[in-house]
Amino acid sequence: MPESRENTDLMYRLLVQSVVDYAIYMLTPDGIVSNWNAGAQRAKGYRAEEIVGQHFSRFYTEDDIAAELPARNLAIALKTGRFEDQGWRVRKDGSTFWAHVVIDAVRDDSGHIVGFAKITRDDSARHAAELAQREQERRFRYLVQGVTDYAIYMLDPSGHIVNWNAGAQRAKGYAGEEIIGRHFSVFYTPEDRASGLPQLALDTARNERRFEAEGWRVRKDGSQFWTNVVIDAIHDDDGSLLGFAKITRDITDRRQQELQLASLLQFLDSVISNIPASVLAKHAASDEILLANSHAQALFSPTNSTLKGRQARECLSPEIADYIERQIASHGSKDAQHDNATLINTAAGPRHLRSRTVHGKLPNDEGDYVLVITEDVTQELAAYAKIHHMAHHDGLTNLPNRTHLNERLESALQGSVSGEFDVALLCLDLDNFKSINDTFGHGFGDKILLELAKRLRASLRSGDTLARLGGDEFAVILPQVRNMQEAKHAAQRLLDAVAPAFMVDEQSFAVGISIGIALSSRAESSAEQLLRFGDLALYEAKRTGRNRFELFRPELETEALQRRQVEVDLRHALDHGELEMHYQPVVAQQGDRIVGYEALMRWQHPLRGQIPPLDFIPIAEETGLIHELGALALQLACQEAVGWPEQQSVAVNLSPVQFSSGDLVKTVAQALVTTGLAPHRLELEITESVLLDNTDGNINVLRALKQLGVRIALDDFGTGYSSLSYLRSFAFDKIKIDRSFVRDINHSREALSIIRAITGLSSSLLMEITAEGVETEEQFLRLQAEGCSHYQGYLFGRPQSAQTLVKKLPPLRSIS
Repeated sequence: MPESRENTDLMYRLLVQSVVDYAIYMLTPDGIVSNWNAGAQRAKGYRAEEIVGQHFSRFYTEDDIAAELPARNLAIALKTGRFEDQGWRVRKDGSTFWAHVVIDAVRDDSGHIVGFAKITRDDSARHAAELAQREQERRFRYLVQGVTDYAIYMLDPSGHIVNWNAGAQRAKGYAGEEIIGRHFSVFYTPEDRASGLPQLALDTARNERRFEAEGWRVRKDGSQFWTNVVIDAIHDDDGSLLGFAKITRDITDRRQQELQLASLLQFLDSVISNIPASVLAKHAASDEILLANSHAQALFSPTNSTLKGRQARECLSPEIADYIERQIASHGSKDAQHDNATLINTAAGPRHLRSRTVHGKLPNDEGDYVLVITEDVTQELAAYAKIHHMAHHDGLTNLPNRTHLNERLESALQGSVSGEFDVALLCLDLDNFKSINDTFGHGFGDKILLELAKRLRASLRSGDTLARLGGDEFAVILPQVRNMQEAKHAAQRLLDAVAPAFMVDEQSFAVGISIGIALSSRAESSAEQLLRFGDLALYEAKRTGRNRFELFRPELETEALQRRQVEVDLRHALDHGELEMHYQPVVAQQGDRIVGYEALMRWQHPLRGQIPPLDFIPIAEETGLIHELGALALQLACQEAVGWPEQQSVAVNLSPVQFSSGDLVKTVAQALVTTGLAPHRLELEITESVLLDNTDGNINVLRALKQLGVRIALDDFGTGYSSLSYLRSFAFDKIKIDRSFVRDINHSREALSIIRAITGLSSSLLMEITAEGVETEEQFLRLQAEGCSHYQGYLFGRPQSAQTLVKKLPPLRSIS
C-alpha cells in the first residue's frame, strides 16, 4: 500500500509539472511559494529557482499589496476552504495580465493546515473581449445611428429588414419606410438571387456565426455597386438566434484601384522578369550572395551551379570577383553608374560589361547589402561601331561620306598649318550620269559607281582620301602637296583612269568626270571654305565643257555671288510682276502675212534695267525656278494670244528641266483651261537636249502634250546632237532651223547644204520649217527658194511687248 501511494504521488507531481496552460504551485501557510510548475513559469516569467521561497504577494499590483489583498485572499481560503476571484497580476518583467485565481486550503488527515494549492489561469484575452463587448454594445447604438458611409441594419431570422440607418439609405437609395419589412435579397442581382446566394449568406452566418464577402449589389434606381458585406448572427444569452446584423460598404472605387494596381503589378512583374540584365545582390560584410537572377547565373557561374547562398570568392572566377569588387569600391556613398564598359572573361565567353551598384540595408538589422546590376553591352558596342562606320561611310562604295570627309579635311588642314605642304581638295562629278540611270536603271548605275570608285582609288596615293558625297559626286583630299602643279597632275590621273570605257553586263559605256581643284592657304583655310572653292571650280569645269578640271580662282566666287544675287532678284521678280513676255512675229512663206508670234520672256530689273534671258534662264534652270517661270510664260502667252486673230498662234519655249517635274502636262493643260485658248493655237518649242535625257520618259511627256491638241516644234535643229532618230521617235509638227545656218547661207556652202538637207527631210516627213534669224531680204529669198514654210527674224520685226506688238509687216522689195 505505501508503494501504491508513492506511485500515485509521483504521477500527480509529473502531471502538475507537465501542465503549461495553468500556473499550479503550492504555498506555505504563510504564503511562501514552495514549488513551481511549467505553467507558472510560462504565465509569470519566473523560473523555479528564482521564485521558490518568495512570498506570493509579489504577483499582485502595488495597489493590491497596499490594500493587503494577498493576506485577505489567504484568510478567505483558510476560513472557507477555497478562494476564487479575477484580477490583475504582475509578471517578472513588470507587465500585468488578467488572471482567474483559485486558492484551496490544504489540510492533513488531522485537519491541520499544511498550506495552499494555488491555480492561476491567464484570462487576459477573455477579459479584454468582455470589455470590448461591453464597449461595443455601448457604442453600437451611436455607431448605427450616426454612420453614413456604411449601410448598417438588422435582419430577422428569415432575412427581412428590421431597421435602417442613414448610411443604408445613402448607399442603396431606399428610405426606411420603403424598405423595412422587405426581404434583403432585393439588393442582389437577378443572377445571384437565381443561384440562391442570399439564402446561402444567411445559412453561412447562422452556422458559422459570420458571413463576409464582396460582390455586386443593386440600388433602388437599378445601378450596381461593388460592396463588402458582413452578416453577423445575433444570439441571446440562451443561444437563441435573434437575427442578423448586416453591414454593407460601397468599395467600388477601391475595387477599381485594386484592379488597376493588380494590372500594374502584373505588368511590373513581367517587365522585371524580362529585364535583359544580370542582378546580383550580396551581403556587404559576409560576402554571401543573397540574390542572383537567371542572367547573372548564366553570365557569372562557370559551372552553371547555384550562386545564391555561397561566398562570392568561392563560386565566381577571380576575374569576375575582382570586377564586382571594383564596381562596389567605386560606388562611394551614392548610387554609381559606370559608363565605361570592361572586357571580362565570363561563363558566356569574353563580354563587355557595364555595371551599376546600389547600397541598401537588409530588414531586421541584418546588415547592409550591395546590389550589382550588370549589362552585357557587347552587342551594343558592336552595333555602335557599325552605326558609327555607317554614319561615316557611303553605303554603296564603303568610301568615307561627307561627314567623314569634313573630319579628315579639318585634320589635314590643321596638320598643314606649320608644315611645308598644302592641302588640295578635288571635287568630282560624273558627266551625264543621270541619263544612264534613267535609261538603264539605278542598279546598273550603281555598278558603274562601284567600278569608278575602284579606278579612282587606284589612282591615288595611300595617304589620300577618296569620299563619295552622294549620287555621282566624289571628293579627294590630297593632304600633302607642294604646289598646284601636283594637284593638277593628280586630277589628270583621275581623268585618265576614268577615260577607258566601262564594261557592265556586257555593255560598254564611256563616262567622263569634271573636276574642281582648290588649294589651301597656310595662312587661313577651313574645310567649309575649301569645299566651297572646290564646288565653284567644279561648276566652272562643267560650264566650260565637262570632262576636264578647273582651278579655283577668286573671280569664280564673285561670279557665284552674282548668280546668287540674280537668283534672289529673280524670286523677287516672280513675286512682284517684273517679268513680262515679248512677242516676235512668225511670217508665212510669201512673207506677207503674220501667222503667229514666238513668246520670249523679258526681265525689267528695277535697278539693273533690262536683263537678257541668257543671264537668268540658266540660273533659273539650276535653282528650279524654271518651273515657275515656265508656268508664268505659258499663262501670259496664252492669255495674250486669246485676243489675237483666230488664225494666229503663239509659240512658247520649254526648258529641258521642266520635263523633270512630272507636272508639265498639267501646267500646259491648266494654262489652256484658265485662258480659254484653243489648243491648236499653242505651239511648244523644245531643244534636242530634251531627247538626250530620259528619252523614253520625255517622249511619253511629248505624246501626252500632243494629246492635248497643242503643236510641238523642234528648235535649233542642226546644232549639237542632231540625230535622225529623234525625228523617227516622235512626229514633230515643225522644225526650226538654227540662226547660225541662216546667217551663213549666202557665203557658206556647208550651211546651205545643211539647210537643203533639213528642208528636204522635213518636206518628206510633212513637217513645217521655220527659219530663225532672218535679217536680210537676200536671206529671205534664198530660204524661200529652198522651201522654208515660215520665217522669223529682225527683217520682219523685233520682239515687242504686248502693247507694242508688231501687227503689220514692213514692205519688202521682193514682195512688192
